[in-house]
Amino acid sequence: MISLFRKIRQKLLAENRVTRYLVYAIGEIFLVVIGILIALQINNWNEERKQNHSIRLTIQSLIEDFKQDTIQLKLDIKTIEEDLERLGGFKDRLSQPTSTIDTLRHIARYEYIPFFDPSNEMNRNTIVSILNTGIIEYFEHGLKAKILKFNSDQLKSIKIMDENVSIFLNTQYSFGLGIASQSGNPHSMLSSVTIDGPLSEQYWSTVDDKQLLQTMLNTLSGKMAMNKILLFTKKDLFNNTTEILNYLQKING
Repeated sequence: MISLFRKIRQKLLAENRVTRYLVYAIGEIFLVVIGILIALQINNWNEERKQNHSIRLTIQSLIEDFKQDTIQLKLDIKTIEEDLERLGGFKDRLSQPTSTIDTLRHIARYEYIPFFDPSNEMNRNTIVSILNTGIIEYFEHGLKAKILKFNSDQLKSIKIMDENVSIFLNTQYSFGLGIASQSGNPHSMLSSVTIDGPLSEQYWSTVDDKQLLQTMLNTLSGKMAMNKILLFTKKDLFNNTTEILNYLQKING
C-alpha cells in the first residue's frame, strides 16, 4: 500500500499537481501512523497477556503454599493439643492434696516428654517474591489489599510464636533437668538416648527435692503457657490462611 502511494505521489509531483500530491502524502503519513498504533496496540495486548499469565501462575503458587501451610498447621495444632492434654494431666495430679515429691519424681523421670518442634516457619517463598519483585502492583486492588494484610498478620503471628518459644527455651536452660535424667521414660526417642543403670539410680537418689520442685514446676508451667499461646496463634493463623486460600481458589477458577 505504501509503495502504491509512493508511485502515485511521484507521478503527481512530476505532473506538478501539488494539491493532490499533498493529499496523497498526508494519506501515506496517516497509514504509517495507523500502522504504528496498531503495532503498539498488539504489543500492549501481548504484554498484558503475559502479565495476566504471570499473575495466574503467581496466584496458583500462592495457593500451593497456603495449602501446605494449612496441612502443617493442622498437624501442629493436633500435636500441641495432645501435649497440653498430657501436661494438664500432670497439673491435675500435682494439684491433688495427696500428691508428694514422689509424684513429681515419677512424672519427671518416667512421663514428662521434653521434646517439641520449635519451628514456626511458613511457606513464604512466593509471597516474599511478589513483594520484592513488585508483581503485586499488577494485582487487582482488592486482592493486593488482602495479600498485604495477610502478610502483615502472618509475620506478626510468627514473631509472637518465636518469642514465646525463645522464652520457654531460656527457662529450660535455666531450670531443666536435662534428657539424661529421664532414663526410665518409655518414649522411644528418650529410651534410645538416655543412660540407664546404677549411675541413673544414683542420680535420682541424690536429686535435691527443692531443686526438683523448682525445676519441674517451672518447666511444666512454662511449657503449658507456651503451648497455649502457640495453640491460640496457630489456630488464628490457620483460619486466616484458610480464608485467603478459599478466596484465591475462587478467583482463580
